[in-house]
Amino acid sequence: MSKRHVQQPAPGRLPIVLLLLGFGVGCDVMYLPPPSSRTDGGPVSSRGVVSHEARSQLRRYRDAAGCESVQTVNRRFRLVTVAGPGGPEHRVLEESFDVRHCLQSESSSSEAVITVWHPDSSATSAPLFRITGRGSSGEPEGNLYRLAVHGCCGSQDLASYASLVTGRSLFTSSLRPRMIEMANRTTRRFAAFHDTFSAMAPAEAETDSTVIGVLQWGNDQDQARRILVLADLPEAFAVEGLRFVEGGKPLGDTTLVIWPDRPARKLELEVQLVAPGSGRRLGFRVPIVNLDLVVPQATVPKGVRLAGGR
Repeated sequence: MSKRHVQQPAPGRLPIVLLLLGFGVGCDVMYLPPPSSRTDGGPVSSRGVVSHEARSQLRRYRDAAGCESVQTVNRRFRLVTVAGPGGPEHRVLEESFDVRHCLQSESSSSEAVITVWHPDSSATSAPLFRITGRGSSGEPEGNLYRLAVHGCCGSQDLASYASLVTGRSLFTSSLRPRMIEMANRTTRRFAAFHDTFSAMAPAEAETDSTVIGVLQWGNDQDQARRILVLADLPEAFAVEGLRFVEGGKPLGDTTLVIWPDRPARKLELEVQLVAPGSGRRLGFRVPIVNLDLVVPQATVPKGVRLAGGR
């Protein structure tokens, strides 16, 4: 035998509905906000609670080199929405940033761990994946997660991007990436550029001094294609322009929307670089066909060539 009892709320208070099952002691508590605050006026129930401790801390210490240092570990949670293969999906993120720096110098290090759960996970469930890398700050951007490394001694900031759909590392960029999006579809392509004047140089530049930057092109789920930019007279270059060109006209928007049912004019990706030391400038354009870069048909200045590209 079961019995249902509904307690009438006092004026100005939220009612609580208790469901008593026989002589059992279990109960399901649901809150009924005022009908005016909801379109349906129905109960709001809790679901998908991810319960984890997220402690932040600060400590002072003396490192192995004898420098007085400070370590800060900051953690936070947030709920985000991504565009998955079957439609919108939610993700729960735990963001952890471990930053250490010496008080007597500009030297510092930073490590980030972004743990991603399905929103209906329990406290003991394994996460979907973890995103790790160098970064003192970060934020989600659509289907991407951006980790930022701040430059010092005149160098520019650098950001690394990972997928919030697959967890894979995608690309690194010295400025905000540009995006082409197919209207009414989930098809996207990103253009990014990692120069040699940023907080960290591209990995290819460590072994080849002629590399002055790496152009990257890809989607929001897989590691991007990497195209090396090489110069006969190499020096440190900073990217000062990355934009789409349609029909010979440079576009100011960072996102270009293509309509499948409309004829597309000639599309190109333009890159502009400057050497802060000498003031030397150079630029090149790469055609875009079927949402891919056609590197062999790129227009490049004398002494510059493009190579590689998976």
